[in-house]
Amino acid sequence: MDRELFTPNRLFCPGPTPQPWGSKQAALDSDIYHRSKDFEAVVMDCVRMLKPLFGTSTQPVILTCSGTGAMEAVVVNLTSPGDQVIVIVAGKFGERWQKLNQIYGNQVTAISVKYGSTPTSQQIAEAFKTCPKPRAIFFQAHETSTGARLDVSAIASQVRALSTETLIVADAISSLGAHEIKMDEHHLDAVTAGSQKGFGVAPGLSFVALSDRAWKSRSSRAKFYFDLEKERAGQETGRTAWTPGVSLIQSLHVALKEIAEIGPKRFADHHARLAAASRAAVRAMGLDLFVDESAVSSVLTAIKVPSGIDGSKILTTAKSRYGAIISGGQDDLKGKIIRFSHLGFVSPFMLIEGLAALEFAFADEGYKFQLGAGVAAAMKSLRS
Repeated sequence: MDRELFTPNRLFCPGPTPQPWGSKQAALDSDIYHRSKDFEAVVMDCVRMLKPLFGTSTQPVILTCSGTGAMEAVVVNLTSPGDQVIVIVAGKFGERWQKLNQIYGNQVTAISVKYGSTPTSQQIAEAFKTCPKPRAIFFQAHETSTGARLDVSAIASQVRALSTETLIVADAISSLGAHEIKMDEHHLDAVTAGSQKGFGVAPGLSFVALSDRAWKSRSSRAKFYFDLEKERAGQETGRTAWTPGVSLIQSLHVALKEIAEIGPKRFADHHARLAAASRAAVRAMGLDLFVDESAVSSVLTAIKVPSGIDGSKILTTAKSRYGAIISGGQDDLKGKIIRFSHLGFVSPFMLIEGLAALEFAFADEGYKFQLGAGVAAAMKSLRS
């Protein structure tokens, strides 16, 4: 089928996410020296505005790398070869924590969770029986590959009760902003995030925040680019250790100003509102959610593809005819789920557009339902 006329591409994937116009414009100013006082002031202001999003009084660090680089930086800085660690594996990115720790010579006890679910307190307790005093526990605040939200506060509280010495590490790359993170209140020791997610900036920046305890207990493992202490010391005066992504940081500066004006709680509440509308739309279309009700996310809505429908074709049709770029499942979940994102700078009107495109694509691929039912349900949810 031909593409609908005058239809632009729009992002409904969990990264990259829609970018504010001012943030795009800021990236165009490339005539700035990264060792100038002007740019150093921008870096310091970004660090200042990141603190409340992480919910911490410590100084986050900006890295010029993808989110995986931030994850690796945490492993390199907080563990030593042979350390015993626990990893919650609830999806593809839990697997990434597991692989990173194994590559760096750590002894991993994995808590394997059914995809679309979250770990039980019993599973965590059993892991601590196997590995009573791990150096750290690694998990996702939100497992992007499945759309499952893990209860960060509950996990951290249980770990603290089981072992006061264990460092608690959460990957919030996809969820920071969409879900409130309270590092200090929940006694988290390391949290990672990425620019292309809730911040609405192009890929290429990541962020790491460590607790005072984590900073004091850094490992002696050899490190070079990912030396977080070196980065922190320099960024106190706005001077990055290595050549930074100048245009990306300028974009970030604008995006953070907008988020700061909104406030972390209101920003998270906005995401929750869009997520509720999306779930209402899915149910009205007669479709099932992939994740357990207790694990639904404000980042994305994961939808089970009905039997007899090709999920990959739905995504292709949504993009090629209706300009909606939506994500599907990865690895074993490819073609079986659709991950419809409402992350970042997404308005209710953008959400309705995306849901309409999704409805059209489902209808084009032979799924039988009342066309418009999803959009109507979402609109009612947004009005409530």
